[in-house]
Amino acid sequence: MKSLSAGLILLVSLTITPAVAFAQYSSTNYQTNEVFFGLGGDLDASSTNYQLQSALGLLGVGDVSSTNYRSFGGFLTPNEPFLELAIDSSSVSLGNLETTTTKTGTAIFHVRAYTDSGYTVQTISQPPQIPATSETLEPLSSASASVIGTEQFGMNLVANTSPASFGANPSPQPDSSFATGQAASGYDTTNLYKYVVGDTIASTGNSGWGATIFTMAYIANISSITEAGEYVMVHDLVVVAIY
Repeated sequence: MKSLSAGLILLVSLTITPAVAFAQYSSTNYQTNEVFFGLGGDLDASSTNYQLQSALGLLGVGDVSSTNYRSFGGFLTPNEPFLELAIDSSSVSLGNLETTTTKTGTAIFHVRAYTDSGYTVQTISQPPQIPATSETLEPLSSASASVIGTEQFGMNLVANTSPASFGANPSPQPDSSFATGQAASGYDTTNLYKYVVGDTIASTGNSGWGATIFTMAYIANISSITEAGEYVMVHDLVVVAIY
């Protein structure tokens, strides 16, 4: 029985496109970034034990849009967009790979956003490789099942039952009415795995706000002719805002 050591180290990078526009009212003597019709509110009501943002008498909430414009209604609507990506698992060790079993692992990241049209998350790293060599685990170019004894490396962003029960579906916080992050095509099918450098692995649905937790589920298989050694992957993710 042949075995080898493999590990994954996950890092993250962040890219945001700079083109941003938001409406303002202004004259020579004043500028208003936001206008609110209602009884009022407080952006920072707090004490030692709590913090509160509140509004009274809202005449409308939510968003309206057309081909060229989008407006968000309500007192608590930030006047500038933001986009945040954070990695919540610093490393994943798959241990010793064997020809008789599939090794699995997971890593978690989250995206928090308030943008007009959403975001995409891309993977830009090469598959696991023996450092200082050209030897890599064979990445799956299309969504495929795990096959023991065949050299494979892949991932998805959903809950799986094969080759083990691992992974999780994207989790909008606190639910899908507040955020719409989802796994991208090719990475959204239970028990099917893929890895292509440059692929979009996650994106938003019909809105670009809220926080979503994503779980990356990895698989690795080796064959009898896989080169022995320690395989390492520094997994870089890039999140890009869409305007």
